[in-house]
Amino acid sequence: MKKLRYHLMLIIGLFLATFLTGCFCTQKVEVLPKSLPNAKLGAPYYAEIDINFRVIKRHFYYQIEPENSGLELSPTDFGTHLSFNDLKVKGIPKVTGTITIKFSGLTYGTMCPGVEFDKTYIIKVEE
Repeated sequence: MKKLRYHLMLIIGLFLATFLTGCFCTQKVEVLPKSLPNAKLGAPYYAEIDINFRVIKRHFYYQIEPENSGLELSPTDFGTHLSFNDLKVKGIPKVTGTITIKFSGLTYGTMCPGVEFDKTYIIKVEE
C-alpha cells in the first residue's frame, strides 16, 4: 500500500510540475537584430526584423518618426497570409538625422496567454 501511495504521489507531483511550469516559464519575446544599420540620404534602404513568436495582426502597432522619412515598415506577404513576426523596413530616406521606428504587439499563446512586447529602433541617416 505504501508503494502504491508513493507512486501515485510521484505521478501527481510530476503532472503538477509539468502543468505549472508551462505557465510560469513563459519565454521572453526576442526581436532581432538588436539594432538596424545606418542609412544614406536618397539611397535605397532595406532591413529585416525577426520576432521569435507569432504576432497577432490586430494587436500590432507601429509608428515611424518623422512621418515623411521615406521609410516604411511592412509584414512579409506569403500570399495566403501576412506574417507580422517577419518584418521589412524599406524605402529611400528623405531626411537626414535620425528616423525612429517604434512598434509593439501581442503574441499568440498556447496553454498560457500571449506575451506583450515593444521595440524601438533608431536609424541614423547620413548625407
